[in-house]
Amino acid sequence: MNNNEEKFNIAKQLHSSGRIKEAQNIYLKLSKIYKKNHLLFYLLGTTFLQLKEYNRAIKEFEISIKYNSNYPETYNNLGIALAEKKIYSEALINYEKAIELKKDFIDAYLNRGISLNKLEKYQDAINDFKFVIKLQPGNSKAYNNLGNVFKKLKNYPEAINFYNKAINLNSDYFEAISNKADVLHSQNKFEETLTELNKIFKYDPNFLGLTQKIISNKMSIFNWENFDSLKKSMKEDLLNSKIFLDPLFVFYLFDDPKIQRTNSKKFVESEFGNYQKIKFQKNKKRNKNDKIKIGYFCGDFHNHPVLHIMTEIFKNHNKSDFEVIAFSHGPEKKNNIWKNSITKYFEKFYDINNISDKEIFSLANKEKIDIAVNLTGLTKYSRTGIFFNRVAPVQISYLGYPGTTAIKEIDYIIADRIVIPESDQKFYSETVTYLPKCYIPSSNDVLLKSSDQKFKRSEFNLPKNEIVFCAFHNPHKINPEIFNVWINILKKTKKSVLWIKTNNETARKNVKNEAKKRGLDPKRIIFAEGIENINDHIERLKLADIFLDTYPYNSHSTIYDYLRANLPMVIRNGNSFPSRVGASIYSSLKLSDLIAKNELEYENIAVELANNKSKLLKFKSHIKSQINNNYLFDGKKFTTDLEKVYREILIKI
Repeated sequence: MNNNEEKFNIAKQLHSSGRIKEAQNIYLKLSKIYKKNHLLFYLLGTTFLQLKEYNRAIKEFEISIKYNSNYPETYNNLGIALAEKKIYSEALINYEKAIELKKDFIDAYLNRGISLNKLEKYQDAINDFKFVIKLQPGNSKAYNNLGNVFKKLKNYPEAINFYNKAINLNSDYFEAISNKADVLHSQNKFEETLTELNKIFKYDPNFLGLTQKIISNKMSIFNWENFDSLKKSMKEDLLNSKIFLDPLFVFYLFDDPKIQRTNSKKFVESEFGNYQKIKFQKNKKRNKNDKIKIGYFCGDFHNHPVLHIMTEIFKNHNKSDFEVIAFSHGPEKKNNIWKNSITKYFEKFYDINNISDKEIFSLANKEKIDIAVNLTGLTKYSRTGIFFNRVAPVQISYLGYPGTTAIKEIDYIIADRIVIPESDQKFYSETVTYLPKCYIPSSNDVLLKSSDQKFKRSEFNLPKNEIVFCAFHNPHKINPEIFNVWINILKKTKKSVLWIKTNNETARKNVKNEAKKRGLDPKRIIFAEGIENINDHIERLKLADIFLDTYPYNSHSTIYDYLRANLPMVIRNGNSFPSRVGASIYSSLKLSDLIAKNELEYENIAVELANNKSKLLKFKSHIKSQINNNYLFDGKKFTTDLEKVYREILIKI
């Protein structure tokens, strides 16, 4: 055995023992000597794959294939590297080549099934995983991935069945336990979810995403045990870049634009650090006389606040100067009357949910889009990769996400001077451009009309002659700090109740216990269930006297529901975009007296309103006049101002 062969054997031993970087250094030196050794380049590529350097891994695997096109393991690993870069179609080709060369290649079938699931070819994915189980009945990964397919299909009982089989085969399979917890969460089984998550926490408290899932499920049922300590440790980890949270979830916890920016940046790096970059093909310089082409990219063309708000803008665009095209990347919804009601406002309406980013770039290029407006940001149905690669000469974030996307390819964010003061522009990767007044106009639900219902307080167990403080919120927005303030308000207004919306019995029990802990009779907390019909919801809101907003994540578009119910709201203004939206809307409506700078002011405003009936009635009367006359309820004027912003941006390029 010569010296280089000995080095190769040492490198392989280091590699198999997990000392990847050391092995890689030896492979690299040997690759300069043995330039046609396919096994050497395969192993070198594998080290880059393990170190998550996917571009380099792909390069080395391709060299290996050049010198031996019949080695199935190389195709399999090349497929993995491509899949990590979200290039699933190309990954699929390589898995198929690996299987062609090795008919019983378990890993290749598994990996192919995973990519098929990503490409929404569900039956093909199921077939691959079942084939693996046929060859290897004890393969827990195959059962876990079958669970993932059925989770995407929303067949939750079947998903849990397969996750249980995976866990029974491997009780330490934390990924399967976490997936099972996700399904239970989707079914609003929050206590069962926490039971599963705590199994992971016992052995691996640093499991990816675990802390967020635990605190999210606890917040869903107002279980605030250890809330402060969890939040404190999470803050430290965020600031030290040890973890990142779902970008929207961080708004529920921290009123700090620095934390929000750091988290978004970390999230984007994780999502797109190895993303395939496609060079943007610039359109020929536009003729100044041409219509300005606006592409609205949105994952929420269904019953969603973003669509409710944008409806008036879509409707009122000046079609002589603007050509408006929709790109819908959200899920297809049955009987989608909201989408059907707005398609007439667009020159073209494209459903792009099931096509690749590459196809979307071609489509946008063909349409010669001047400005791409991202209405979804980093929320649930985002297609951030589209903007990461760029689909238009100008890319703008607007409305759907109240913070920085941390994507440098998104050029602008449209806001107002209250939600993003000039002093806060440093927390945004985008250039901040301002509308002259509030950035968020009145919403318009297609179903909005007068309700046929005329509700009475007695129907909802509300007292006839007492002040009703209403706090209908997403449970994630309610935290121990704001709840403390609400309880203090009730203590200072003896004849009053707090009206909270939740359908969950455990949540109701926990809220009562929290009230009791703070020295308040739990009977003063009244619970309501959700009402699906928007008109009935607004009609029911009219039974309340005063609405209490949340902090640090304010109400946003739903403020317009409370206004239509003639319901004054007490707002706590904060330090970041999500905690300033209420102040922005209320300042525009000349309701600044209801905006508090701190908790004590918030309490005092609410107590004063409750104890001063004439003042309360005065605010209600003012709200009525504002709905009839205020700029925020004038879709044409608002759209004209938005179009002016678009024109000013285009002049700059």
